[in-house]
Amino acid sequence: MIVYVAGPIRPKGTQTLQGNLERAKGIALELWLGGFAVICPHANTDLPIELAAKEMDEAKWIEGDLELLRKCDAVVVCPGWETSTGTQIEIGFAKGAGIPVYYYPFTPERKKK
Repeated sequence: MIVYVAGPIRPKGTQTLQGNLERAKGIALELWLGGFAVICPHANTDLPIELAAKEMDEAKWIEGDLELLRKCDAVVVCPGWETSTGTQIEIGFAKGAGIPVYYYPFTPERKKK
């Protein structure tokens, strides 16, 4: 089962960039340790976020993320998602595509073989 981790990257309010990245990557690690294959956009690139934001239109980022999400079996949403337009788009896309959405700390059950 492939799980996509959705959550804010750019900070809003009391969030920090580093906090958002670490939270998502921690959830991704927890899912990997739980036996899932994981796609985590927060760990998808080594580009500095500030530089990347200047060099590439936000629509291109979300377009790429949705292409990855299309291949996934479930989405786990990080806390703080309510402030993230990108995460809201990902959630809406997943629901429209029939991909189950879980709000952390809830995660999908791993299917036993």
